[in-house]
Amino acid sequence: MGEPQLQKEQSLRFAAPNVYHRMVESFKKLNIHPYDVQGTIMAAKDGFDITIRSVATASEITKISISKEQAKNPDEKVDRLFEEAAEKCKSQLITDYFKMIKL
Repeated sequence: MGEPQLQKEQSLRFAAPNVYHRMVESFKKLNIHPYDVQGTIMAAKDGFDITIRSVATASEITKISISKEQAKNPDEKVDRLFEEAAEKCKSQLITDYFKMIKL
């Protein structure tokens, strides 16, 4: 698979499947389903920007940057970034849950 050429924001799942699978594996460790979050990727100056949003609220959870090489071959740094994003997502999902309970 070649290097993703992105001029606009695209789904991480289709534009960079290797990175998407790393994200899914990191989120799975915290029991977060892939359909709870949406990952998008967009070209940046020195690589790519990945934005992770909550599907329920469409709010941005985190934004991370990776190099072109990491987009082709995700490494341990990418795993750590996704683990941090998964923690943020977990906190956001818990907060959203308790907001719904109070209604």
